[in-house]
Amino acid sequence: MILLYPDALWCYQCGDSSIEAPCVTDTAGMEAEYIRRNDSLKNPKPDEDEAPYKYLKDCLNTSDICIIERIEEQGQTHAYIRDCHTTGKSYSIQDLRFNDLDSSLNHTTCIYERGSSKRLVCVTICDTDFCNGPQIDGGSILQIQIWLNVLCAAVVILRQI
Repeated sequence: MILLYPDALWCYQCGDSSIEAPCVTDTAGMEAEYIRRNDSLKNPKPDEDEAPYKYLKDCLNTSDICIIERIEEQGQTHAYIRDCHTTGKSYSIQDLRFNDLDSSLNHTTCIYERGSSKRLVCVTICDTDFCNGPQIDGGSILQIQIWLNVLCAAVVILRQI
């Protein structure tokens, strides 16, 4: 049986190496799990709540923010990660420029990795349930922000070509 802690932070979790992979594109699957989780909180059914979640993660006692990390090189995605994270811990790429991120603002920073003019690393952090993926109840502000960041990254890459 899956134990649900409504007060714990919940984040979407997945990782892929392509912009066409499920971690980026399967928002319908993420939404379905979100709805299943909410239904199980309202009407617990132990027999039906047995299946683990593919895209949802309970961050209880492990993390205080949700993240999206994206690593690209010359326009090709090498990593796309959604997960729980602890403020102050390093990301996939360690860089002091990520220290100024403000999770309460759903803040995103994109940088070129030191020593590489072609590897772009973007980190988005936020501190509310499921803020690092599709927003079912609360609108789609983060999704719009993510797509704007993708557009900005594409413009930066195209300007360097």
